[in-house]
Amino acid sequence: MNIEYFVFSGTGNTLMIARGIGSELVKKGNTVNYYMMERQRAFIPEEDSVIGLAFPIAFFSSYPLVLDFIDSLPEGNGCRIFMSATMGGMGMGVEGKIRKMIVARGYTPFGAELFLMPGNYNNKTMPAEKSEKNKKLIDVAMEKARLFGDSLNNGTAKWNSGVPVIPSVSQWFVRSGRALRFFYRTFPIEINNDKCIRCMRCIDNCPIGAIYRNSGSLFIRPELCQSCQRCVGFCPVHAIIVPGKPAEQYRAMDFEEFIK
Repeated sequence: MNIEYFVFSGTGNTLMIARGIGSELVKKGNTVNYYMMERQRAFIPEEDSVIGLAFPIAFFSSYPLVLDFIDSLPEGNGCRIFMSATMGGMGMGVEGKIRKMIVARGYTPFGAELFLMPGNYNNKTMPAEKSEKNKKLIDVAMEKARLFGDSLNNGTAKWNSGVPVIPSVSQWFVRSGRALRFFYRTFPIEINNDKCIRCMRCIDNCPIGAIYRNSGSLFIRPELCQSCQRCVGFCPVHAIIVPGKPAEQYRAMDFEEFIK
C-alpha cells in the first residue's frame, strides 16, 4: 500500500501514535508519507493510495482545524481511508461520526482505532518520565498502535459505526465556536514576556496563526486559539502557561523529534 498519512498533533501524542502505526506498516513492505494536516489543504488521492487521518479527540469531537480538513477532502471515489485518534479520556462514539463524514465524501472506511494517552489537563504528574502511570499508558498505546498497523496491513482492521449522538452534538458545539470560547475562558493561555527568549518557535508552529508579535512582545489571539497546547508544550523556557492548570508542561517528544 501507498499510504498518505495526514496528522494533526498538539503536544506530540497523536504524532507518536501515527509514527508507531506507520513504522509497523513500513516493516510489512508498505510506503508511508506523513503530512502536517494544517499545511495540506488540497490534495488529489492517487488511484492506489490509502489515506490516513490522525488527530486528537477534543470535546468528544475534534478541533475545528481537523473538522475543516475532513470537510475539504476531495471526492474519494472509493479510496480507502483509516483513522487513528488519541484521547485523554473517552471518545463517546466519535469514530462513528467521523465515519459518516468520510463516507459522505465518497471514501471507503478501512479501519479506526482510539488510543488513550496522557492528558494535557488535570494530569498532575507530567511529563511522562516523572510518572510510571503515564509511561504505562504510552507503552500500552504504542503496542496497540503496532497491532493496529498490522491489522491495516492484513485487512482485518475494523471501523465501528458507534452511536454518534454525543459527538454530533459536540461537533455542532465546536463548529459554533461556543466550545472553544468556553474552554479558553476556563483555561486561558498566557505568555510571560519577561521569561520569553523570542525564539519564535510558538509563532512559527502555531497551526492556526493565533500568536503574534507586537512591539517586541508576544500575544495570543483568544478568538483564534484552539487550545491544542502546542505552544505550551514546546516552549523551551516554559514561558507559555495555563494559569492554575494542575499539571506540569507536557509534550510527548522533544521539539526536534516533533518537527523532523
